[in-house]
Amino acid sequence: MPSSRMPRVAYYAHHHGTGHLRHAANIARLAAVELLVTGTAPPGGPPRLPGGARFAPLPPDVGPDGPFEPGPGDFLHYAPAGPALQSRFSQLHRLWEGFAPDVVVVDVSVEVAAFARLAGYPVIHRRMHGERTDTAHRLAYDSVHRLIAYFPEAVEDPAHLQAYGSKSTYLGMLAPDTAPAAGLIPVRPRTVAVQTSLGGSGVALKDVLAAARQTPGWQWDVMGHTAGTPGEVPANVSLLGVVADPGPRLAAADVVVTSAGHNAVAAAAAARRPALLIPEPRPFREQAVFASSLAAAGAAAAASFASVADWPSLLEELRGTDPQLLARTLLVSPAHYRDRFLAAVESAVSGGEGDPVPGGRDVSTAH
Repeated sequence: MPSSRMPRVAYYAHHHGTGHLRHAANIARLAAVELLVTGTAPPGGPPRLPGGARFAPLPPDVGPDGPFEPGPGDFLHYAPAGPALQSRFSQLHRLWEGFAPDVVVVDVSVEVAAFARLAGYPVIHRRMHGERTDTAHRLAYDSVHRLIAYFPEAVEDPAHLQAYGSKSTYLGMLAPDTAPAAGLIPVRPRTVAVQTSLGGSGVALKDVLAAARQTPGWQWDVMGHTAGTPGEVPANVSLLGVVADPGPRLAAADVVVTSAGHNAVAAAAAARRPALLIPEPRPFREQAVFASSLAAAGAAAAASFASVADWPSLLEELRGTDPQLLARTLLVSPAHYRDRFLAAVESAVSGGEGDPVPGGRDVSTAH
């Protein structure tokens, strides 16, 4: 990689949910690499990325027979034989040939990681929370040059550190670029801001309404997807749907109740309010494992709607906790994030030998 130019990074963004493209946008905002992002275009059309980064859409990989379902022990997650996948990988390879990346970052796909590795590119694969010890994940983790995680090492699974710690780089977590400054928005007493994920059906609405009926002295503002029909909505509940920028409402809440999706947790951390994490069902128990790791680190409380017997007592307890816990555990400065990412790129390009950061891996700290 010539020292006279920025590294050239090809970034593959999986199409499920909104998080993968947000991570690509975070890399673009660093203004530290030349960036080509590829993936299936979201429903609203190709995204506009900051910093001159380019998005190149790929054809869908679902054929006329619907999704391919792997069986137990399969060494790939999604690889249906047929023209849909053939066309997709052919176009992906042409895009890489035209861009000539120094490294390919895969967020996330075992199949794309294996394809990039066999095509001769240095490969970085994103490490995500969850029970990812299946054959396919091990294939990706073993074959790539580097793993990166968009969270600090302090909340990593010790078993993963033992197996793959020497090739894992922990960037920490960035606050959303639209997050309000700490302390800028006055807190509304006894207000709960509920934030669900955007990558699935959301929480069961009946569970939220049942919690609200237990707490008539609290206002519940619900943002994001919910499952089920509203029926009779209590007077202390506002169903706001998908909110473009939840940050101000989160920062104004006395307590935040949020899913444990990556970007939802980042928004909750940036709000600097006491947080209760309620994981939603996801493959590989992604959210459940993340919530448990954060609870074990003392960064937030974690529960399910079904497990909370006394909402009034829980909310009162939460509003008395340190509102900075989640932020101190997860958030890092853009400079820290950039330096860690560039170190991972350099390590992958040079063959992925050893830890890229002098002094060994560190635990990310909030800035």
